[in-house]
Amino acid sequence: MKILKEIETRRAKRALATTPIQQEVLLRLAEAAHMTPSSLNSQPWRMITVKDPAVLDKLKETLSPGNYWAKNAPAITAFVTNSAWGLTLGEVSYTPFELGMAAMAYQIQAVAEGLYVHPIAGYNAQAAKEVLGIRAEDTLQTLIVLGYPGEKNGLNEKHLESESSKRDRKNLEEVASFDRWTELLVPKSKK
Repeated sequence: MKILKEIETRRAKRALATTPIQQEVLLRLAEAAHMTPSSLNSQPWRMITVKDPAVLDKLKETLSPGNYWAKNAPAITAFVTNSAWGLTLGEVSYTPFELGMAAMAYQIQAVAEGLYVHPIAGYNAQAAKEVLGIRAEDTLQTLIVLGYPGEKNGLNEKHLESESSKRDRKNLEEVASFDRWTELLVPKSKK
């Protein structure tokens, strides 16, 4: 057995077409995230998928300059959470982990639907929350930019190169071991 094709081929691509994404496709993405497991079935994530052009344009204005490529996206989904919605044991909140599982299920389904899916952190969270009407006490954890594959001609040189480059991953033994911790798991200092 091999790794699922959708996991193996998922990349944070930037060359997006402006082609609208059908409502039934967007609903399947939400359903995939909705089926994700969570502690005590708390489901501590909420999703807001923005496809209305007026709202989408306002949301895109909150993106950092490095996310210029998202201007073509026909939809962006906000993943929202609050630690009060999930399980906390001692000092460990499981809410971010569980939102991450939901976001990954969403991305795997998006790849299966033929979409490029690109989670981003480069946005003004406060401004984005205002555009989307998210409460002050809740956390806008990530925005996921969606679109069908498009032309690369609008990308800068750095992004053009990354679109076709080999997937860069750490060696497996740097992130996984069996039976006990090894020194290979200690992250190397960033240069």
